[in-house]
Amino acid sequence: MGTATSARGRAGNLPAELTSFVGRRQEVTGIRRMLSTSRLVTLTGPGGVGKTRLAQRVGADLRRAFPDGVWFVGLAELRDPDLVAVTVGETLGLHEDMTGLDPAGLARFLADRQMLLILDNCEHLVAACAALAETLLRSCPELRVMVTSREALRVDGEANLAVQPLSVPGPTDACNPGDLQKYESAGLFVDRATAILPEFRVTEDNCATIVRLCRALEGVPLAIELAVARLRVLSLEQILDRLTDRYRLLTTGARTAPPRQQTLRALIDWSWDLCSEAERILWARVSVFSGGFELDAVEAVCADGRLPVDTVLDVLGSLVEKSVLIRAGNGTARYRILEVTREYGAAELVTAGEQEEMARRHCRWFADLAAHADRIWVGPQQTAVMERLRHERANLRVALEHATTQGPPETALRFAADLQNHWFVRGYFSEGRHWLDRALAMPAPRHWTRVKALRVAAWIAGIQGDADRAGPLLAEAVALADTLPASPERAYLPLIEGVFKLWPGDYEQALPLLERALVAFRELNIRNGELWTLIVLGLCRGLADEPSSGYPDLIAAMDLGAATGEVWWQSFGLWALSVLRWRDGDQAGATAAAKECLAVGKAVDGEQFAVGLGVESLAWIAARQHRDQRAATLLGVSRRMWQEMHTSLAPFRVLQTWHDEVVEQVRSRLGTDAFSAAVRRGSELSTAEAIATAVERQPRDRAPEPQTDVAAGLRLTRREREVAGLIAEGLSNRDIATRLVVAQRTAEGHVENLLSKLGFTSRTQVAGWLAGQRQSPPD
Repeated sequence: MGTATSARGRAGNLPAELTSFVGRRQEVTGIRRMLSTSRLVTLTGPGGVGKTRLAQRVGADLRRAFPDGVWFVGLAELRDPDLVAVTVGETLGLHEDMTGLDPAGLARFLADRQMLLILDNCEHLVAACAALAETLLRSCPELRVMVTSREALRVDGEANLAVQPLSVPGPTDACNPGDLQKYESAGLFVDRATAILPEFRVTEDNCATIVRLCRALEGVPLAIELAVARLRVLSLEQILDRLTDRYRLLTTGARTAPPRQQTLRALIDWSWDLCSEAERILWARVSVFSGGFELDAVEAVCADGRLPVDTVLDVLGSLVEKSVLIRAGNGTARYRILEVTREYGAAELVTAGEQEEMARRHCRWFADLAAHADRIWVGPQQTAVMERLRHERANLRVALEHATTQGPPETALRFAADLQNHWFVRGYFSEGRHWLDRALAMPAPRHWTRVKALRVAAWIAGIQGDADRAGPLLAEAVALADTLPASPERAYLPLIEGVFKLWPGDYEQALPLLERALVAFRELNIRNGELWTLIVLGLCRGLADEPSSGYPDLIAAMDLGAATGEVWWQSFGLWALSVLRWRDGDQAGATAAAKECLAVGKAVDGEQFAVGLGVESLAWIAARQHRDQRAATLLGVSRRMWQEMHTSLAPFRVLQTWHDEVVEQVRSRLGTDAFSAAVRRGSELSTAEAIATAVERQPRDRAPEPQTDVAAGLRLTRREREVAGLIAEGLSNRDIATRLVVAQRTAEGHVENLLSKLGFTSRTQVAGWLAGQRQSPPD
């Protein structure tokens, strides 16, 4: 495993402030004491008792005690135990070796870290979490682990704290408004009630009712929060009446369940009883979702004859009003359901005999979403569909689990492969390989779906430098393709073969393969493959010969990307252009291309791959300009991104060589300490901060402004002034694009913006205005 610095020196991932945390002072003190004597502390207790919030509070209080941070890993939405280590590694921004994240790899990374790792909601993954904790604690002497779970891990050396409900007034305690704050449950009740109803106050009249409510709810935080939510529609007395009656009925319920679980169950039972039949059906059915959901998914998965599709929206709204569902997000509405409420619905779904059917429909809908995303990838909806897939990551995992265990192999293979851009653009390489490997391990169909899955798996393995795996996967894809009828998928095989030849520098073998792929993609009108091949072909030509020999292919790719409305391939092409310009000695052109490449970081929130490449390119440019502090900082940024994507530049041999040369040059000029400090600063920047640093958004000195009447007060950019000069020379848009080495559509945009800003309608006016500018020096 390579050296990783992403977690080093960072405060972790807990929020800066944890607001509205009520009580628990003794527990916080006790857990801190336990962590001082035991390296594994597990907080156990029933759902809703407040284990997660308590762990977060302790972690926040202990930040200064752990130089390498307090790291919170939420596992509630994870279903696959094989992904526990991957999820921990992703949270830490870990750079894995080329074979994937595993407990041993994490142990090597954490070997000398002074860190607190919080694993939250482990009860459904207890065996995997126990094995991981045992491995890490055995190998990492300065590591502390805190776990929240409904059951202990049962690992040697584990200290356990059973988290109790909040304190409540006793049966004989006479309380007035001033006394309530002595009891944690009452404090939480008042805090949450005030948040819902700002005018809420504790008075002599309502104090006794609040006390009785806290007793009835037995101090369970989630129960208190669910009850307080009813203040939107019920009075305190009405809530108490309903709870008291309902709880009295529970005395004949299951005697084996702990009383507090009966109490919480009673509260959810009550919410269930208040729902209509349609609301209950939907509540149960949405339990198949994980991590939230949107209306279109609910309509497709949950609607049928019992719940007509045209009623789903109204029923969904009713569940939001009743606080069963929570609306989240400022854009397209998403909905989430508290885990304990979801589990209740899941149990009802099983009782209704619908669990298998809903899981199948859930899997089919998200497989269709993946296919749709792959199909429209090259087009104006590209950024929107990538955002949707990002939001649906938990649902995709659940659906892929079903596909690889319950579905036919063709569905699993197609599903995992159709997410190729999701795995690639987001840098989810390890997870992509995980699902592809599982799908490929199913009984092998002789079908093009398997060829595609093999091709995508080979590509990801190659990106991660695992040539021993990538080669056989691609060879199997080629062998299978030769036995099948013609398919557009065949065109991708010489493309991947060509890339695998390009990376080690075998340009003579790479070029004919890439050229063959380009012909096939154009004949089949496959825009995705054409864009990909043009960019790789341009890079190959520019590396094999003069850098400028690669420009035409890159310009063609950017023209095609602009014409289709997509953005990601354009950004990738701009990165390739920046590398060739840098190699050509055109530092200004290389800088412009790399900075334009980084615009995708704003267009596709959370994009990693092109942003990482763009930042790396700007680091090389800064090094050549002897801007060594900037170069080292940007190297730190790109290093963090490669680590988070679990890959590096190593597969692409010449890029890795240039990277290593830049590192040595900058380190030798700065000195080891200053270089390391700058790299560390860069690695600690968020992606947004990193992009802002890379594109240098600080105000820059401006050239003299136009002085003629028509341009008075205007502030042309440097690129607009450059375009104006080329127009004055009589160049066409295509000629301008060639001169600037940009896409023709980009050049057309510059010309249109310039005409609009100057208020002109013809290029002749621009030429005349510029001539006047040159004759009339600024005041």
